[in-house]
Amino acid sequence: MNWQPYLKASWELVMESEGKSQVFLDQELEAYLVHMMARNFRKTQFPPDIVCLEFSRAKTKDDYRDIGDSCLLVDAWDVKRARLVERQYYEKMGQIAYARAAIATRPADELFDRIARQFGLLSRVLRVLKPGVPHYAL
Repeated sequence: MNWQPYLKASWELVMESEGKSQVFLDQELEAYLVHMMARNFRKTQFPPDIVCLEFSRAKTKDDYRDIGDSCLLVDAWDVKRARLVERQYYEKMGQIAYARAAIATRPADELFDRIARQFGLLSRVLRVLKPGVPHYAL
């Protein structure tokens, strides 16, 4: 599969969203966001309403990363958000998933640890891409 068009489109979207949100990520977090969007560009399956159940199936760093990525997209864009969970549910589950991805390898993956800690910031950057959300409301 040719990833170039997805990477280019994702990079353009991240640059646009950083400009609109006035939240500027460092190179490492920016690159992660671009690659995360490219990986999930055509994704139609998001986590079930009860994301915590996905943790019992996760075994690898990539499994936890996928949970975290899905939570980041749901948190930022309100896609397939469960009705009976609190507003911070996807943020908390995403932070836990990325933290688990960080410790799933030895030595611990510092990037995933940072993503867990900066989850809210990454979500704010992505949120401006959602139609109808004024960037000043973030």
